[in-house]
Amino acid sequence: MTLAQACIALLVLAVLLGSARYLHALWHSEKSVRPNGWRVLILFSLQISSAALLYFVLFPPPTFTSAERLVILTANANTRALRVSDRILALPEAPQIANAEPVSDLASALRRYPGVNSLQIVGDGLTARDQEVARGLTIEFVPSPLPQGLVELHLPDTIPGGAHWSVQGRIHQIPNARIELLDPGNAVVANTVIDAEGNFVLSDTARSPGLAMYQLRIMDGENNDNDSKKIIESIQLPITIVQGHALKVLSLSGGPNPELKYLRRWAIDAGIELESQINLSPGMQMNNADITINAAGLRDVDLLMLDERAWRAMNRNSKQSVIEALRDGMGLLLRITGPLTSTDRNELRALGFSVNDANGVQAVRLNSDDDEKTQTTLTRRPLRVSSSDAVTLLQDDTKNPLALWRAEGRGRMALFWLTDSFKLVLNADSSRHGQIWQDTISTLARTRKENPVYLRDSNARINERIIVCNILAKTYVQEPDADITYLLPYNNTGTNKNCAAFWPRVSGWHSVVADKIELPFYIRDNKDAIGLKANAIHEATILLTAKKTSEKNTSRIPAPGSPWPWFSLWLLITAALWWLERAKLGLNYSNR
Repeated sequence: MTLAQACIALLVLAVLLGSARYLHALWHSEKSVRPNGWRVLILFSLQISSAALLYFVLFPPPTFTSAERLVILTANANTRALRVSDRILALPEAPQIANAEPVSDLASALRRYPGVNSLQIVGDGLTARDQEVARGLTIEFVPSPLPQGLVELHLPDTIPGGAHWSVQGRIHQIPNARIELLDPGNAVVANTVIDAEGNFVLSDTARSPGLAMYQLRIMDGENNDNDSKKIIESIQLPITIVQGHALKVLSLSGGPNPELKYLRRWAIDAGIELESQINLSPGMQMNNADITINAAGLRDVDLLMLDERAWRAMNRNSKQSVIEALRDGMGLLLRITGPLTSTDRNELRALGFSVNDANGVQAVRLNSDDDEKTQTTLTRRPLRVSSSDAVTLLQDDTKNPLALWRAEGRGRMALFWLTDSFKLVLNADSSRHGQIWQDTISTLARTRKENPVYLRDSNARINERIIVCNILAKTYVQEPDADITYLLPYNNTGTNKNCAAFWPRVSGWHSVVADKIELPFYIRDNKDAIGLKANAIHEATILLTAKKTSEKNTSRIPAPGSPWPWFSLWLLITAALWWLERAKLGLNYSNR
């Protein structure tokens, strides 16, 4: 029940009680004093009128007014193109203009002028404080020019230690600008020149885990001498390097082969924990670890890699354990290096793959863009593999698949019928060999749970709201000056649950602490990377102009009504009711 409905119920109850009193006085009063029927009817009418007017005092009906257009000035607004007839309001960040009426925020402006259905936003745009209020209105945006320098930046939130990472961005109004990436020791680790659209990409390898502050240096392109280039802007790049999880890969093979030899070398360099079992002859195996194929032994395995001979040698219980582990999240890679039996094909069909022999070309190449003389010719099994829901994992230069994967429960299973990728290493193309297996293992490996606490906002700044989600009851934010702010989670039924808002006071590294979970994040100063902030506001305001407006945007729109006329009528009717109840008008007196 709403508040208005509750008020209606109380007023109706009051009218019924009053009516009952009047009827009782009419039919059961003493014979010496009896009210006339017209008196009771007037009292009853006045009481109903008083109750109805009191409702309209509390909830005045809306009135229709002509739609009005407001001009809202924001930061760096240029007022030369404004029409004098428009009502001009200035938000706190806007420059001081003589004929502009200052307002504290957009919500205050709309309450002050309820007949507004369209806005002209002039300047940098609406900040997060005013964006939600503007939804549903017709908006015209007259943006101010973006400042010279960095206006877009894409940076990973966390990077595993030892991983290769990249930063992307866009530079505005600095032709041929040169970009340098400096590590925490101020050493230049990468540099490039922007393209025709101002975009750039720089890469580096993450060091040991911890909080690292890289730096992005932007220099002009007027002078070709790098030593004399002028530094236009220097941007801090906060990087959180985390302890990478070493993937545990289990390899089962029906016999030794060079593919496993070079794969092991790559896995050691990539930091992958690889355990292997190779069948040398019946009853003889070569293991580098104690391997047991059952539910307990596969629980911690991220990826099981085996060939068709190792799969064929398993008993029914071992195969069932592998399938259960797959459906529980483990990755499974089956390398097809030889002919398959009918039993093998039936078992693969049960797992979603249809495998048939094909009379295709077995010699393949991976990239047709390379020089033909330097390309490595590889070998594939002559198979035609299909699946209703499979995704291509690897293909040759003619777009024919060499590996497919599909989801099975919570895990992923792939078939791989390229038999000699090790030849890439022998042909001095070890980077491509590593990229093939890096993509394969990262796609199939078990997904590990990440930090449940996350920030819903990025590039936060001082005094701007940020949202922290999936927090616990005793979560707090540790600020750089050692101050602690406790967060109160709010449970809702939406996508983001257990979220809380936080307004940082100072710049620097902050940390969300919840039980044993710690999530660091960086807060920029408002004067740092002003181009990033201006462009973010620009894009958010442009999105508002693209939103579908509501149906209320017509020539006449409803506006909140005033309660004072209704209060005046209520006071007059109630005073008349009070006088008539105390007057002797309409009362019949008779002697006993």
